[in-house]
Amino acid sequence: MNFITFKNFLREFILLISLFFIILISVFSYFSYQHNNSINNYLDDLSKQYELQYHITYDNFHKLSQNTFYGIINKPEIYNLVKYAFKKDEKTQSFYRQVLYDRLLSDYNRLLDFKFKQIHFHFPDNTSFLRMHKADKFGDDLSDFRFSIAKVNKTLKPLDGYEIGKIVDGFRFVYPIFDESLFHVGSIEISVDSDFFDKTFEQNFGVDTHFLVRKSMAEKRMFPEILKEFKVSHENDKYIYSENINEEFLHYTDPEFYSLEEKNLISSKMENSEKFIINKKYKNKYLAIYFLPIPDIEGNKNSAYMVLYKHSDLIEQVNYNYFKVIFILFLFTLLFVFYMRYKYKQMLQDKNNEYMLSQQTKMVALGEMIQNISHQWRQPLSVISILASGLKLKKQCAILEDKEFYDNLDGILKNTVYLSQTIEDFRSYFDESLEKSNFNLKNIISQCIAMFKEELNTNNIVMIENVDDIELCTYEQELKQVLINLLKNAKDFTKEGVIVINAHEKKNEIRIEIQDSAGGIPKSIIEKIFEPYFTTKHNSFGIGLGLFSSYEIVNNELKGNILVENREFNYNFKTYKGACFSIVLYRDKL
Repeated sequence: MNFITFKNFLREFILLISLFFIILISVFSYFSYQHNNSINNYLDDLSKQYELQYHITYDNFHKLSQNTFYGIINKPEIYNLVKYAFKKDEKTQSFYRQVLYDRLLSDYNRLLDFKFKQIHFHFPDNTSFLRMHKADKFGDDLSDFRFSIAKVNKTLKPLDGYEIGKIVDGFRFVYPIFDESLFHVGSIEISVDSDFFDKTFEQNFGVDTHFLVRKSMAEKRMFPEILKEFKVSHENDKYIYSENINEEFLHYTDPEFYSLEEKNLISSKMENSEKFIINKKYKNKYLAIYFLPIPDIEGNKNSAYMVLYKHSDLIEQVNYNYFKVIFILFLFTLLFVFYMRYKYKQMLQDKNNEYMLSQQTKMVALGEMIQNISHQWRQPLSVISILASGLKLKKQCAILEDKEFYDNLDGILKNTVYLSQTIEDFRSYFDESLEKSNFNLKNIISQCIAMFKEELNTNNIVMIENVDDIELCTYEQELKQVLINLLKNAKDFTKEGVIVINAHEKKNEIRIEIQDSAGGIPKSIIEKIFEPYFTTKHNSFGIGLGLFSSYEIVNNELKGNILVENREFNYNFKTYKGACFSIVLYRDKL
């Protein structure tokens, strides 16, 4: 029974449940979209901001390098020292180197304030002449290590960009040097190391910046003692970085910071020289992490990467609001589940109550049926008794003729068949089948009337049938129970009157009317007639379940309506008044 009730529950609340989940999914989808859209827009804006800041910083240094070259370096007292030292002996070169160093020292110290740490002079053959930042390092041939220097000395055109050197990696601004006669005497490099870009972003944006250098390129170009200062990057083991952790305000170098899946994603994107941004939660902080590829002068698009780690309050707030919405939706879902559980239990209780009422109705009907059986059996049993007694008496008196003997036996057999059929008719009333079946409405009505035949005759009640030949497919026993309840009601209240049964079909509607002639139902109680335990009979004759049970069956099981009204009608030139019960069934709902 519980399974049937659950199917009924789903059938009744399927629209509400579907609507709830449609709204739930729609609200969840909307807020998920807003959540993702807000974070993505923020990350896009942050990426553009970082990239713009990078280009602004780079352009500022480029302009500053031009001012330095044309304002300080490109003077006869400077470039002539390089010119005079070229291809001279070591002692002569040392002399001019020291003069050049002393002459530029004060300017160099001022340039340090602008972060131009590297001022490097080279001969036309790419040999290092003077490093202002490392005066003791000179004389090395840079042709195979410094593409920018070799290119400028060859093309005699300025060149700028990122490049890995023997001592530092940084952003190089390389200019050719000419004397008064426009004779090429060498080149000069004015550069800022990558560490300054690192610090600039950390100061301006409050971020932790990792400047990553491609390991394979650094190993080919840097002095071994310089390379030892670098560490393998935890973002990508193909890159290295150099940082003084003690000077860092923020620093994310935990080897377990990234999952294997994230490392594979980062490695793939860096290999393809992509700029990208990701966000993740780390130690209860939400971080935005931007990867900016730095191409070098030679055209290698991923020779270095700037990685910026930013603790984002906005992402934290967006996620907090999103999880708050999820929690609220969860609470609503929980409340809805509890509400549905309550409704299911209520329906189960109602079904149990209906079942109990139905059983009570059946028991009451059983008593009434037994009474009807006794009425219908009384006459056949009397006939059988008379015929059997007559046979016995005539046999004792030896006056029993064969014809009379067989006639009496036929009479006894006929009445026993009638008794057996009566049992079958009443037994079918208690059939518990819940399956739909095809049947003829006219036959069902005739069977129901037959149960009350003797009582109708005894009380001089005329039964009039105006029933069309209608085929139905629905719950036969349920409809039969309703018809018997209504016929019994009509019979109990009608004394020497008329009961009319009409059954007709019009379009989609099948209407069955049972009209008595008992004077009608008082207006004060007609609205309560289908309530449980409401009865107009004396307590010894009814408990008020028949009409309630009929109402429940017609509305819930047969998906129809049952109505009652007081109505007048004419029969044999006489006017009668009584209650008319109408059962309305809809073929498309059967």
